[in-house]
Amino acid sequence: MSTAESTPTVSFHSPLHFLWGVGAAITIFFMTVFLGILCIALTLVTRASWPPDVIGRLWCRWILKLCGIRVIVEGVEHIDRRRSYVIISNHLSNFDIWATLACVPAKIRFVAKKELLRYPIFGQALALSDHIVIDRAKPERAIEIINRQARERIGEGFCILFYAEGTRSRDGKVHAFKKGGASLALQTGLPIIPMSVCGTRKFLPRGSAIIRPSGRVKIVLAEPIETAGLSVAARDELTERVRAVVVKNFVEDY
Repeated sequence: MSTAESTPTVSFHSPLHFLWGVGAAITIFFMTVFLGILCIALTLVTRASWPPDVIGRLWCRWILKLCGIRVIVEGVEHIDRRRSYVIISNHLSNFDIWATLACVPAKIRFVAKKELLRYPIFGQALALSDHIVIDRAKPERAIEIINRQARERIGEGFCILFYAEGTRSRDGKVHAFKKGGASLALQTGLPIIPMSVCGTRKFLPRGSAIIRPSGRVKIVLAEPIETAGLSVAARDELTERVRAVVVKNFVEDY
């Protein structure tokens, strides 16, 4: 990969903009520690699943407010809160997670890599949540875990979110999609909602630790693609169909 592709190109507008970004990053760190401890304590005391949901959404909303970021969500009418879906999305930045969890009106469950469990406090809170943690070094076991948990929760009205590229985009473009999301949808019969996230890379590009605050994000939820009646053999075609919708609704320079 070339240096031009791997080096973030988003810059700061002024010294004050830089200081805002540094302050926001530091504040997010301490806020994550505080809310993470609160989440762990409430979960252990109540033995309920609501603390990670409530505190997680609050955490994300505070981050967006702190960073001066406004999120516009289009296509909310395509989500029936009584149904479950597989959401397949592009991936630009860590802000994808914060914007989605804060602003998409659905019970979101992420498929997270087990390496995140190593982070102090955050990892413990993640382990106590209903998000799906997998070992990417054992793909067959990972698929088994995802499928089992998806089947167990189909009647709960929730969404499993896949970032189909597998990692954050280095150049801000939509790259090839992995097939796990389509495979899960086909095996469970859940409909797929293609989701396009636009504009998050300019706040926190991959490879950067300092936030570039202030601006807009757009999330587009496309019409659901029904998978009931399709065979697993349709996986490749379905993956490309979903990606085509994500690309169509994606605005690179948003």
